[in-house]
Amino acid sequence: MNSVTELRRRGEVSTSASRWWVALLVALVPLCAFAQTDSVEPKVIVVPYPGMGDAGVISEPPPIAPPVETPPVSPVETPPVAPVEVPPETRTIEVTPPLPLPAEPPMVPSGDVMGTPSEAPGAFIDGKPREGAFLSGPGSMTFVMHHTLMTGLGVLATQMIPRAVGAYCMGQDATMCTPMPAMFTDQDARVAYLAGSLIGAAVGFGVSAWWQFNHWISHRSANFGIIGSFIGGAFLGALTDLAASMATPRDRAAAVTWTILIGSLAGAWLTTVIGGGDIALNKATLVVSGAAWAMIYTALIMGMVAASGSSGGGIRTGLDAMMITPAIGAAAMAFATLKFNPSTTQIMRANLFGVGVGAAVFLLSGLVLGLDWGKTPTGIVPYILGAVGAIGAKTVVSIFWVEAAENPGANQPAEPGAPQNFARPANWSGSSEKVSPWW
Repeated sequence: MNSVTELRRRGEVSTSASRWWVALLVALVPLCAFAQTDSVEPKVIVVPYPGMGDAGVISEPPPIAPPVETPPVSPVETPPVAPVEVPPETRTIEVTPPLPLPAEPPMVPSGDVMGTPSEAPGAFIDGKPREGAFLSGPGSMTFVMHHTLMTGLGVLATQMIPRAVGAYCMGQDATMCTPMPAMFTDQDARVAYLAGSLIGAAVGFGVSAWWQFNHWISHRSANFGIIGSFIGGAFLGALTDLAASMATPRDRAAAVTWTILIGSLAGAWLTTVIGGGDIALNKATLVVSGAAWAMIYTALIMGMVAASGSSGGGIRTGLDAMMITPAIGAAAMAFATLKFNPSTTQIMRANLFGVGVGAAVFLLSGLVLGLDWGKTPTGIVPYILGAVGAIGAKTVVSIFWVEAAENPGANQPAEPGAPQNFARPANWSGSSEKVSPWW
């Protein structure tokens, strides 16, 4: 039993010893192989390129086929395409009003010596810039000087002319009147002259200065105001002279001088108030032309009366009639402007043709028939022909004259929002802004 056990023990020992020897040999084999080689050879990986086989052998490329010649294709003519009309693009522009700027005090540039008015409150009057701190418009100085001299000299005339008529027996029978020069030159007379002229000038200056300070006045309005004062003074003074024909010469002179002053003031202020601060040139010309033609026709009528052998009340009555009718003609033309609106060129052309033809016919007929006032009816023929010739010439040149040939846009309907062109000449330069309730 012990021998078997001893044998098994020895067999196990020999088996374990053999296992260790085998493991040792297995471990020494790679070490011996590594010791025999000098270096580790790197591995090479072959990657085939295009045209090469898998084994790295270059394969021949496939043969290229020769190009095939194709016959040329004839171009096909396409019909022209008509251009398509594209309607213009419509754009709507919306205008946004700018915001009001804050009020600033008027600033005058340092180099502006005259002080041009700025757009500050009070710098504009009746929609136009003020000319200065006192004078509102370009015609303000003429307006103020006219009214100052008119009232000052007018009141002086009311004090001086009646005294001169009474002192020197003007228009009176020398046998029934005793000249008294002291009445004209004494101290009371001189005080009346001085006080009247100063008071009249002060009143005229004050009223006209107040008006022009609050209303813009142009040169045209100021000048036509002077003409209006002459027409008004002549009308009222001549009418008073006819009405006071039975009064004493001094009283008659006093009444006439005062009414001349009142008529002058009325004519000047009517022209200013009704015509406005910038009266239309064509309308003012028509009014003045009406006054002038009324005087001309009155003179021709008085010539007819004198040529017929009738005294007609004498020369003084005839002169009074010639002073009265201009105001009537001016008033008639002023009402006519509410309906008609001729241009200044039309009015002046009619005036020139009327005066030229009427004067030529009057002189020619007078040379042929004579201007002897004692012969009837041949004595009145030149006056009749002169009046008819003037009226006919004005009518013909007003009707048979194509204004559109000189001004193509005359009397044509205006575009919406545009001012109407009422036969104004091409070189018309008047103002289109009127400060008047009448026109």
